[in-house]
Amino acid sequence: MTKLTLPNTKPAMAKIIDKWEECDDTFGFILELPIKVQRAKPGQFIMLWVPGVDEFPVGIAGFENNQLEIGVAKMGPGTEALLRKNKGDLLGIRGFYGKPFQPPKDVNHLLIGGGFGMTPLKLLTSTLIKERDNAKIHVFEGARNKGRLMYLNWLDNLQNQDDLVFHVCTDDGSYGYKGFPTVDLEKFLQEEKSPSVMYVAGPERMMKVIYDIGKKYSNVIDMQMSLADRYIRCGFGLCAGCVVDPTGWRICTDGPVFNMKQLEQISDFGNYRRIDTGAKEKT
Repeated sequence: MTKLTLPNTKPAMAKIIDKWEECDDTFGFILELPIKVQRAKPGQFIMLWVPGVDEFPVGIAGFENNQLEIGVAKMGPGTEALLRKNKGDLLGIRGFYGKPFQPPKDVNHLLIGGGFGMTPLKLLTSTLIKERDNAKIHVFEGARNKGRLMYLNWLDNLQNQDDLVFHVCTDDGSYGYKGFPTVDLEKFLQEEKSPSVMYVAGPERMMKVIYDIGKKYSNVIDMQMSLADRYIRCGFGLCAGCVVDPTGWRICTDGPVFNMKQLEQISDFGNYRRIDTGAKEKT
């Protein structure tokens, strides 16, 4: 029997069937789910449990034939323990959680990511290519250097197949142009006057800069941004540890993807976030 999602009551134990180094300090995993699940939507996330260590939210990079792809960067004890796991090991999964990206028809799709924010954008890219009409797909990725670019070969191949336009840059100029994704993004928005929607994931300070740029252009009809980088504990709205001010929206259920009108109402966006104690911390 195919389920809409995995149970909340306890993690389903999934087996690692593949693992590879995607870029510096970041690994990709393919997990085989023990329960048949209908589908994962771009922008949703899972709660991943490393037995005996920790549970934390992880973005979904792909889902096909009941096999789940994730991308994880080394960031603390939980992810370090995960990166020590190998093929055949078991991990606990709850999900899929959250509201996804919602692409409209007949627009330019502009996907902008940095760091492991590229993980949910990978699934969105695949979905847009599969369901595309005549819309153009542009992917903008930036990193400190070539070694930190996620899904580089995959995106290069898609560009070579004319599935999308790949705008890539690095801080040191080791791949693509030297600079930031905002350079090519603004150039595109200035030259292309047809309606565009921006989908953004990555560090929140970067997203706030892109949000401010998007507000300047009337051809940007929506901006959908993932706040999945925030602290999330339960994943399904029970603990309210991930609420945003002043709306009280819970990132895990009302997000993690918020549209332009919603972002306008979130006063802490780009300013501060709540840590595990509930205290505010500058972004």
